Amino acid sequence: MNLLSKTLAIGAMALCMSSSGAQPANPGKPIRLVVPTPAGGPSDAAARALAKGMAASLGQDVLVENRPGGNTGIGAGLVLNAVPDGHTLLFALGASVGLPQLSKASPYKSIAEFTPIAAIGGNTQCLVVPVSLPVKSLAEFVAYAKTSAKPLLRGANNAAEDMVAGQVISTFGIVLERVPYKGAPQMLPDLLEGRIQVAVLPVGASVPHVRSGRLTMLGCSIADRIAALPTVPTLAESGVSAAPLITAHFVLGPPRLPTDIVDRLAAAAQQAAQSADFKQEMERLLIVGKALPPAEARVLMLQSEAQYVQFVRETGATID
Repeated sequence: MNLLSKTLAIGAMALCMSSSGAQPANPGKPIRLVVPTPAGGPSDAAARALAKGMAASLGQDVLVENRPGGNTGIGAGLVLNAVPDGHTLLFALGASVGLPQLSKASPYKSIAEFTPIAAIGGNTQCLVVPVSLPVKSLAEFVAYAKTSAKPLLRGANNAAEDMVAGQVISTFGIVLERVPYKGAPQMLPDLLEGRIQVAVLPVGASVPHVRSGRLTMLGCSIADRIAALPTVPTLAESGVSAAPLITAHFVLGPPRLPTDIVDRLAAAAQQAAQSADFKQEMERLLIVGKALPPAEARVLMLQSEAQYVQFVRETGATID
């Protein structure tokens, strides 16, 4: 083989390797994992644990970037419009799935516009009140709300919390005035001090304050009671007729993310989710659910979206 033939053969091999190696455009460039909530909450903690594991698997930095606001829409919009090269990903909440149904300001019309990479366990949403409110059960809370001289104030920061609250409101015919926040860390001081009277929060964000005696947990939107909280009823047990909320965190890429990059990132997410460190952090945060690959993540996304569609169709709910 002459020198020209060798050169062409080597070039062809390199091209083949580069097209099948599932590498982003610039493997040395850090990956941004955008979290559409403030730092400090359970979803942020889960994202950071996943990013650490993915970085170890990829041999590449994975940096969490918090972009709160717009009921998770600001961070999601950033990823929606990112270059599809594998360097900008979204750590979406279940609330990100329901945003287009509940808000006309959503930057996307369906969560299916994003490219699914993985699903990770989700936050169980629980109805909580400050201990200063003289109620110990959902029935007592409903009676208190109905006899209150003015509507009780409800803290809210995303669509998942709004849907669970909406299920309670529509079941019992009570009125709660929505007070928006960027995230649970911003809401908690007002809730703990009783400046707002009720909220739906991820169980991981509320349990420390329940255990310290500052919050009362009235019920959780889950099919079965949480093992770590055996005395807290499900909302269904307390009379809420709607199905428990489908919850998950989704790792998503921009539209048109190439398949080879998806495969590489999905493998890294699965490996990270199987690590002992990640599982221990999920247990601490009381986040439940197994990691799912892209195809199964897409199915769960669409099932969750259908739940929001039905809720809005039945109630006409909106957060605008």
